[in-house]
Amino acid sequence: LFVWAELQPGLNSEQLLRDALSEKVAFVPGGAFFVGTPRDEMLRLNFSNRPPSLIEEGIARLGRVVRRQPIQSA
Repeated sequence: LFVWAELQPGLNSEQLLRDALSEKVAFVPGGAFFVGTPRDEMLRLNFSNRPPSLIEEGIARLGRVVRRQPIQSA
């Protein structure tokens, strides 16, 4: 039902979500799924409720959002 993705170091899935929503694509930030130290560079993608053509479009939109993100130093 879900695929996990890891962003490159310096990206934060919570911040990315705000920009992704403006492109009409959503995911679940991964930090809340970790016990102890959250992994804010992780995100969870659902593939169970959309046809492949819409998933492909959503990934393309998400890719554009990721490429626009400034990298934060750790």
